[in-house]
Amino acid sequence: MPRTNSGISDLTPDLDIQGLVLDVDQFASHDGPGIRTAVFLKGCPLSCVWCHSPESQSVHPELLYQSERCNGCGLCPATCPEQALILTTAESTPGKETVDGISQIAVLDRDACTACGKCVEVCYPGALRIGGAPTTVGEILRQIEADAPFFTSSGGGVTLSGGEPARQAEFSYNFLLACQKSGVHTAMETTGYARTEVMQHLASVTDLLLFDVKFVNSADHRKFAGVPNELIIHNLKTLANEGHTIQVRVPCIPGINDSVNQIRETTELVSEIGLKRISLLPYNSAAGAKYEWIGTPFELIGSETQNDNDMQTLADICSTAGLEVEIGG
Repeated sequence: MPRTNSGISDLTPDLDIQGLVLDVDQFASHDGPGIRTAVFLKGCPLSCVWCHSPESQSVHPELLYQSERCNGCGLCPATCPEQALILTTAESTPGKETVDGISQIAVLDRDACTACGKCVEVCYPGALRIGGAPTTVGEILRQIEADAPFFTSSGGGVTLSGGEPARQAEFSYNFLLACQKSGVHTAMETTGYARTEVMQHLASVTDLLLFDVKFVNSADHRKFAGVPNELIIHNLKTLANEGHTIQVRVPCIPGINDSVNQIRETTELVSEIGLKRISLLPYNSAAGAKYEWIGTPFELIGSETQNDNDMQTLADICSTAGLEVEIGG
């Protein structure tokens, strides 16, 4: 889809800038309008207790281990130079290779692991993989350009996500600029927690900002997300005043920030700033399994996704205030 914005005409992206990319998700449908390719980066300054992508928080590559896929073949311990993987026994599990009726499974010592990736090379069941690969803007752009026909037909484009894209600001800026120069619609999912000048720089090459507002109260934000929110709110107001297209998104977490009063506070903030669009994102309980991949305890065990009636009640608060509200998306 051709762009009419001439502000980028004299800018040239650096296609050799390298970033740490976690994943590229083609045909995404919940990260902005139309069919999109979502690019997920490593590194986030927040530590939300409900984080849907805990494997994206670290700024370094790390070994992801899905133990349920391990078949006990024993190849990874023999390959690991740090002896971070050992083979142990467990009760027999259907589908696993067994010795005298006892299944074997690899156990990972994360303190010893250097994420060298040698174990991944021999793990044919796919239980082990490295989260985070150094990738250039040009390499990702080639994938994006191959998807361009789907963007054109659906009104879609590219969404840069994380982690937090501002954590890799140089890569993110050049990638978004390169997409715009190629005529691709750009969206960026952001926590808003970055220096204001960095956020402004990234917003200048972003067509749609998907901006998380988790709490209005800063003490609650620090308690559940690890950082205060004054900078986040300041950045939201600054970008809104500059006329950027912003859709506020609220991840609704059961018993944490999904009360009627909390959503009403958020709605009042959004209206006060002058924004018109808000998305309420139901809690996704499936994220808990990802914490096992990185060996981190999950704090919200037992929390369940809100039902349709509960979400509609929250949506009604937003629409009554005159906001265009979407559940999910």
